[in-house]
Amino acid sequence: MNLDYWQLLASIAALAFTAGFVDQLRVTFKTRNVDGLSMLQWMVFATASAMFTAYYTHLDQWMMVTVSVFGTLCCLTIIGMIFRFRKVVE
Repeated sequence: MNLDYWQLLASIAALAFTAGFVDQLRVTFKTRNVDGLSMLQWMVFATASAMFTAYYTHLDQWMMVTVSVFGTLCCLTIIGMIFRFRKVVE
C-alpha cells in the first residue's frame, strides 16, 4: 500500500469528520431529542458521504472507502432516529 502525505491528511480529516457523526449518534440515541437536527442537513451529509464512497472506490483508496461507508451508515442511522423520535405537532 502506497500512502502519501496527502492521502494520510485526507484520511485523518475523514476520520475526524466521521467522529462527529458518532458523537451525534450517541447523544441522539441517549436523549432521543431530535428537535435541533435538520433532516435536510443529514440527507445532504448521507448523500455526500455515499458519493465519496463511490469516488474512493473508483480511486481504489480502500481506507477512505471504509470511512465513507461508515459515515454514510451513521448519517442514515441519524435520519432514522429523526423519523422515529420526531414529535408529531398537532
